[in-house]
Amino acid sequence: MTIVESLPHLAEPWATAYDNSKLLMNGVMFGHVAGFLIAGGLAVAADRAVIRATAAGPNSRRVHLSEFHTVHAPVLIGLAVTFATGLLLFLADVETFATAPVFWIKMGFLALLLANGSGLRRAAHRLDTGEASDRDWQALRRSAAASTLLWLVAVLTGVMLVNL
Repeated sequence: MTIVESLPHLAEPWATAYDNSKLLMNGVMFGHVAGFLIAGGLAVAADRAVIRATAAGPNSRRVHLSEFHTVHAPVLIGLAVTFATGLLLFLADVETFATAPVFWIKMGFLALLLANGSGLRRAAHRLDTGEASDRDWQALRRSAAASTLLWLVAVLTGVMLVNL
């Protein structure tokens, strides 16, 4: 028996509790949406600021970089809440999600989002050295634009999952 075949059986107690409790359903879904809203909202706002900062002068860019670094922790906290509640949602209906192509597409886009976020953070740290060129800022701008697009795709695929 593979893990995909045994996982529904192992998750059955949670799935039953989830299916029989509106409080659990609403609480888990609220945590999932709220975590995503906080993480995505802060990230998209930071992405917008990056895009605006590329047209600003050096002083504005330095201020932006210090603000950019403060956003990282709350975005990660929101993503952690989203991941934990997403796992609970997955375990509530393993058979549906494990075989749904849109679920795996969403997971792929989330992996791209995380990789891009890591790249954004590394690029921002490189810019902290003070020897950043316009080329470095343009690379950060491209990553910020990609981030915004990936957050929107994650929302789209999440909506698609709700309607399975």
